[in-house]
Amino acid sequence: MQSRRRVLVHGLTYFGEVFSDFMSGDGWEFVYYPDSGVANLVAMGNALRRCDLVYQIGGRVTVGKFLSAARLLRKDRIVMHWVGSDALEAQSVVSSGRCEPWVLNSIDHWADSTWILKEVRALGVGCKYVPLPSPRVSNSCTPLPDEFKVLVYVPSVECSELYGLDKILEAARTLPDVRFELVGLRDGPLESPPENIRFHERVPDLFEYYKQATVVWRPTRHDGLSWMVCEALGHGRHVLWSYPFPGCTLVRSTSEAIAEIRNLHQLHCAQKLNVNCEGAAFISTGDFFPANFKRNILCHLEKILVSSQ
Repeated sequence: MQSRRRVLVHGLTYFGEVFSDFMSGDGWEFVYYPDSGVANLVAMGNALRRCDLVYQIGGRVTVGKFLSAARLLRKDRIVMHWVGSDALEAQSVVSSGRCEPWVLNSIDHWADSTWILKEVRALGVGCKYVPLPSPRVSNSCTPLPDEFKVLVYVPSVECSELYGLDKILEAARTLPDVRFELVGLRDGPLESPPENIRFHERVPDLFEYYKQATVVWRPTRHDGLSWMVCEALGHGRHVLWSYPFPGCTLVRSTSEAIAEIRNLHQLHCAQKLNVNCEGAAFISTGDFFPANFKRNILCHLEKILVSSQ
C-alpha cells in the first residue's frame, strides 16, 4: 500500500467540507473542491489528474461538467454517494430517458440510508448501502435546558414544502406557549409568522442550538440520513422525524407532532423530562458513530482501489 491515498471530494458544499476534514489522516488525504471561481476550477483540475479516487456527495444519472472532466482524464475509480433529494430529482431524468450509461455502469453508487438505497435501485442504478452519518455526533449527552424549545431547520422558502415549513408554522400557531427556533433560512421574510418562532440564519455548526433545545423536529417530506437527527440524538435530545429511526419518535402528520410536542412540554413543566438516553445510546455505537463509519468508508474505498489495480 502506498504512503498516501489522495481522494478528491466534490458535491454538496457543507457535507463535502466537513467530510473531508474528518476523513483525512492515517495515510489518506481528502480534499474538497466546490464549483466556484476560476482559480478553484484550475486547482480542482490539477487535483483531479493526481487523485487516486474521486468521491462525489450527491447522486445523479447524467454526466455534467465535473464527471465529464473525470471521464476525459480516464478516472475509473469514482464513488457517488446518494444522500436524499438527489434521488428525488433523478426520478424525472430517468422517466424522460436521459440517463447516461457510463454514469450507471462505470461509477460505484452508494446510498446513505436503507430507504434511499431502495429509491436509487428503483431508478435502475446498481447501488450499495454505506451509511454517511454526521462526523459531529457528540460522544456524550448535554443537559436539557431550563427553557423548553423546539429546534427546526428550513434552508429556504423556495424548498420550504420539502422541509415542512407549513407544518412548523401550523404547530407554532397551535402551541403559542412553546418557543420554536428555526435555523437556516436564507431568504424571506415570511408573511405574518407566529410570534413564538425566532428565525436564525444558516450557521456552520449547530452545537449551541442543540444545547439550548429540548426537542429537534424534522418534518421533511423527503430525506436521506439526516445529519441533524444524528447530531441531536448524540446530545440526548428528543427527536421527531418523518422517518422511522431508532431513538426517534415517528411523526408524519402535523397533528401527531403537535400532540408529541405538547406531551413533552407537559413533562418538562412537571420536571419529569429527562434526556433521550435511548437515542444517545443508539447513535454512540455501531455504524453511526463517527469513528466506526469512518473505518467502514475507508474499508470500502480501499477495496475499490485494490480491485482496480
